[in-house]
Amino acid sequence: MIRTRELTHDEAEQAVHQQRELLLAAVAHEGPTAAARVCHDALRGDPAAAGLSLAALLRALPTVSWLTAHDILKVTRADEDTQLGSLSPYQRTALASALAHVPAA
Repeated sequence: MIRTRELTHDEAEQAVHQQRELLLAAVAHEGPTAAARVCHDALRGDPAAAGLSLAALLRALPTVSWLTAHDILKVTRADEDTQLGSLSPYQRTALASALAHVPAA
């Protein structure tokens, strides 16, 4: 018989942090396609994706400069701390439009 135990709060936070790092690594490797997938996962309620900041997502894109990331934040009316899970319908639409113009990695 295998015994399992519940994760402590710290262990759960560490697991979500590791999942976010993996998501950002996928975005850095795959580019806008992975970024769109992460946004979709956030919309579906994935806690790792939903808690990721839009700024971190944009900075992970290999073909997006810091200035372009800043411009996308302005267009989406988001700030450095805006999480993907809290994007409004307007912000999601603006982000989708911006990601459609980001060159692939």
